[in-house]
Amino acid sequence: MADISSTASIRELVTLMRAHDVTRCVACPGSRNSPIVATLAALSDMELRGATDERSAGFAACGWAAQVQAPVAVCVTSGSALLNLHPAVAEAAYRHLPLLVISADRPASWIGQQDGQTLPQPGVFGALCRMSVQIPEGDSEPWHRNRLLNEALMELTHRAGGPVHINMPLSEPLFGTSTEPLQQPRVIRRTELARMTADEETELLDTVAACSRRLILLGQLPQDAAIPPTLAAEKAFAIIGEHLCNTAIAITQPDSILGPQPATDLSPDLLITYGGCIVSKRLKALLRNNPPKEHWHISPDGEVVDTFCCLTRVIEGDPAELWELLSAFAEEGDESYAERWLQPVPVPQFPYSGMQLVGDLLGAMPGDSVLHLANSSAVRFAQLYPLPEGVQVECNRGVNGIEGSLSTAIGYAMGDSRPQFIICGDLSFFYDMNALWLQGIPAHVRILLINNGGGGIFDLIPTPEHPLVNGAHHATAAGWAQSCGFECLSVHNEHDWPAALAALTSPSDRPVLVEAFTDSVADAAFLKQFYAQY
Repeated sequence: MADISSTASIRELVTLMRAHDVTRCVACPGSRNSPIVATLAALSDMELRGATDERSAGFAACGWAAQVQAPVAVCVTSGSALLNLHPAVAEAAYRHLPLLVISADRPASWIGQQDGQTLPQPGVFGALCRMSVQIPEGDSEPWHRNRLLNEALMELTHRAGGPVHINMPLSEPLFGTSTEPLQQPRVIRRTELARMTADEETELLDTVAACSRRLILLGQLPQDAAIPPTLAAEKAFAIIGEHLCNTAIAITQPDSILGPQPATDLSPDLLITYGGCIVSKRLKALLRNNPPKEHWHISPDGEVVDTFCCLTRVIEGDPAELWELLSAFAEEGDESYAERWLQPVPVPQFPYSGMQLVGDLLGAMPGDSVLHLANSSAVRFAQLYPLPEGVQVECNRGVNGIEGSLSTAIGYAMGDSRPQFIICGDLSFFYDMNALWLQGIPAHVRILLINNGGGGIFDLIPTPEHPLVNGAHHATAAGWAQSCGFECLSVHNEHDWPAALAALTSPSDRPVLVEAFTDSVADAAFLKQFYAQY
């Protein structure tokens, strides 16, 4: 064990290679890759063969992989040595051979600086590789390195399989060794539901049985996740989400349950996630700071998503298959844990503010409506209130940007006859104000614009107080909206609001925009006071 490198990335690479059954390697000579080769050679369960010519090494690894029907690695030094593998990588790509290319590299700062054996190595094989990853040096974010290594190694045999490239920058000194035993890092597995064996099914159910506190967390979804009620009623799964999950069975106001200081034991033993982005920073912090024993992410296409830095399994396929399996065969979990998520949620009572306006509108919406939320304050304020049953929620949470919220919502409304309610802040509105210029905006569009003279969200998070930071302005929307054919109303206080709310929720022969002016500092103070009451 004396030749095992002390470099954390190398130690984790070789340990995860073993965990993912990559125990064969063709090693090529060189200095930069020498600590990788020496470490592999020191492990009794690793089988190594040597080759001086990298072109030959690549094809030898292809033949070995074809013979054993398992992944084989080829390890080369930095520079042009890597380029000599290109023909073998092409062969592996078209034959779907699980060829793992491991290339040592110079630190990124030395690329293009006339230092020896340096060239841009990441992605050098282009589309021929199923995946190419650059492993970060250092230990600032070890979960990231771990996720990249797991993801790359899983891709070797994912579906049809094929070549994968792991590029590892290594700084000098290269030859530090350690007698410390290798530690088992996190191993991420992938289960393909369509190809799941009886043994894999048993493994999933055994894992569930060992985890009594169980949480299903739903991100943004276009439609109901169709989770069987038995999972909550009989198997004691807590099922939570946000309004964006569009799932009736889910508890959709997690922030109001968590409060400002979430109890650490609200983190589950088993976390199952499905869908897109989660808005709540409190929920993210709870799960990242108090990671569950197991985190399964359901991904229809097998994508690896490690939002909470604790992923242990990717479930690839139709989530209905997993729900059916758990509903039929999972053992009962901890009812008291699930009941903690069922506690009554307080309905906020705010004075005149952006929060009050959002809450009143949500309460007055008919059940067959579509609610479109802009990012930043609008999507967060909406989470404070319950939604009428049947309301569908849409939001640009793919990237979470403020641009395009109005255009997206109006584009949606043009093809949907249900009432369409849009809630946005002033920066989102003015950034995308040309949306009101779109032709054919239907009369059933209703916009609540909360104009607080800048980015109100910046009063809720630590940022420098400067107009260039929060986008301070004195713009108003009425003139532009009226010129585009909208019926417009302005709200400056609680006395103006009832008539404007009635206009938003009543039929009209043209689209309606209500511009409500609030004080961002006061809104932030009211919201902080609300959370302080927990």
